[in-house]
Amino acid sequence: MPRPILRPFLPPRRGATLAGIALAVLFVVVFAIRLPEPLGPDQGLFACFGRWVPRGWLPYRDLFDSKPPLFLYWFSLLALVPDELPRALFWLEGAWLAATLAFTCRSASRAWGRAAGVASAALLLAGTWAPGFGGFWARAQAEEILALPMIGSAWLALRALDRERLAFASGLLAGAAGLMKVPALAIAAAWAIVFVAHARGLGALRRVGWLLAGAAVPWAAALAWFGAHGAAGAFTGAVFAHQRAYAALIAPPWSSVLPRLLATLADVAALPLAAAAVGLFALARRRAREATWLAAWTCATFAAIAAQRQLAGYHYLLAAPPLAVAGGYGVAAALRAARRRGRARAGALAALAAVAVLAARSGAAWWDVYAPGAAHLAGRTSRAGYLRAIQPGAFSMVTEEEAARVVREQTRPDQSILVWAFSPGIYALADRHPVTPYAFHKLMLTEAPLSARIPGLEARRAALVRELAIDPPAYVIVGNGDTNAFEPVDSQGTLQRFPELRDLVARDYAVERRIGRLTLHRRKP
Repeated sequence: MPRPILRPFLPPRRGATLAGIALAVLFVVVFAIRLPEPLGPDQGLFACFGRWVPRGWLPYRDLFDSKPPLFLYWFSLLALVPDELPRALFWLEGAWLAATLAFTCRSASRAWGRAAGVASAALLLAGTWAPGFGGFWARAQAEEILALPMIGSAWLALRALDRERLAFASGLLAGAAGLMKVPALAIAAAWAIVFVAHARGLGALRRVGWLLAGAAVPWAAALAWFGAHGAAGAFTGAVFAHQRAYAALIAPPWSSVLPRLLATLADVAALPLAAAAVGLFALARRRAREATWLAAWTCATFAAIAAQRQLAGYHYLLAAPPLAVAGGYGVAAALRAARRRGRARAGALAALAAVAVLAARSGAAWWDVYAPGAAHLAGRTSRAGYLRAIQPGAFSMVTEEEAARVVREQTRPDQSILVWAFSPGIYALADRHPVTPYAFHKLMLTEAPLSARIPGLEARRAALVRELAIDPPAYVIVGNGDTNAFEPVDSQGTLQRFPELRDLVARDYAVERRIGRLTLHRRKP
C-alpha cells in the first residue's frame, strides 16, 4: 500500500519544529519592522503611567484613566527598559507578547501535540497584530496584555475538571485579567459553565466556589490598596461610574452590535475564525469536555466585546486567545486527517486549503500596512516620512514628537506643562509632568458631552486653576482643529469657553511657535 502523499514531505514532529522556527523568525522580523512605530493617543497616556507611577503617583487620584489598576501598574515595568520612548514601550510589549506566544505554544503542545502548539501561537500572533484592528493604535492595549493571564486561567480551568482546587488558581488569573479590563471577567462565567456541564453535582458547586474565591482575591487586594491611600472612591468611580457614562454616550443600538461584531471578525480575523470553526467541529466529535471549554470561552469573549458596545478595533483582541487555541487544534487535526486514507481526508484537505488561502490574504494585508516600516528599517524613508505614511493628515504623530522635543530642550525636568489638546504623548515623550490628572481626558475639563454626564465640572475646573497657581506650567500647548467624536469643539474653542484658563494664558504666556496644528505658549519671564 502506498504511503500517504503528505508523509514523506512533512514528518509531523520535524514539520512542527520547522514551522515553530519560521514563526519565531517571522515574529522577530515583524517586531523589528514595527519597533519605530509612534505612540498612539492611548499609548501616550499609558506611557505617562510608566513615567510617573514608579515615581509615586497614584492612578485615578494623581493621573486619571478609566481602565482597571493592574493594567495601569503594568506600565511601571517601563522603568526596567533601557531605551527611550516609544521604543521602550514596544520592547516591553514585544517581550510580553513573546512570552504569551511561548506559553500558548507550550500549553497546546502538551495537550494536543507540537503541531497544535505552533499553530495556536501562529494564530494568536495573526489575531493580535492584525492590522485591521488598529495598527499602532491597538498596541499594548489591555486586551493584548491580558491574553497571558487569560490563557493561563483557561488551561487551569480545564485541568480543574480533574483536580478540583486548581479552580482557585484559575479564578486568581481570571480576576487578574479582569483587573486589566473588566469585561475579561466574563471568562469566569465560561469556566463555571464548563464545571456545571462536566463536573456535575457537588463537585461542580465546589469548583465554582473555588473559582469565585480566586477571582475575588485580586479585586479585594486592589480595593485594600486604594482604600489605604484614601482613594477607593476614585478607583471605583473611574472604573465603573465613568465607564457607564462613557458607554451610555457612545453606545449604538443593540440591533447593530452583533452583526457588526461578526462582520468585523469575519473580515479582519477570518483566518483564526475559520481555523477555530474547524477545531470546534473536530473537538465536538471526539473531545466533548474540550469542545465545551473552548465554545464557552469563545462565546464569553464575544459577549464581553458586544457588551462594551463601542466595538473599537482593539476590543476584538479579547477574542484572539480562544480563537487561536481552537484554531490550533483545528489545523493539527486537519493535518492528521490529511495523512490518513478515508472519507475525512478530502474534508481535511479542503480545510487546509481554505486556511492557506486565508493566510495568504492576511499576509497581503500585513504587507500593505507594514511595508512603510520595512522601508524605514531599510533606510529608504526618513522617520518623518514614515510617520506621515502610516498616519496621513495634518494632526499627526510627527507634530507630537516635534512638540515634545522642543519642550524637552527648553525646560527643566522638574517643570510641568499643560497640553490642551488630544496629545497626551507629549507629556511622556518630553518627560515633563502634567499639571492636571486629566492628561488624556482633557474633555473632563470642558463642556464636552461626556463631561456633561459626569457631575463636578466646575469643581474639576477649579482644581485645575489651583494647580496652575501652585505649579505654573512652562508651556501651555493648545490644539487647533482637533475635533473628534467626543469633543465637537476643538481645543482652541474650548479654551475660549474656560474664562479662567483663557485669561491666564493671555496674561502669563506668549506664543513661541506653531508646529502643525499645535500652538506652543511659553510662560513669560
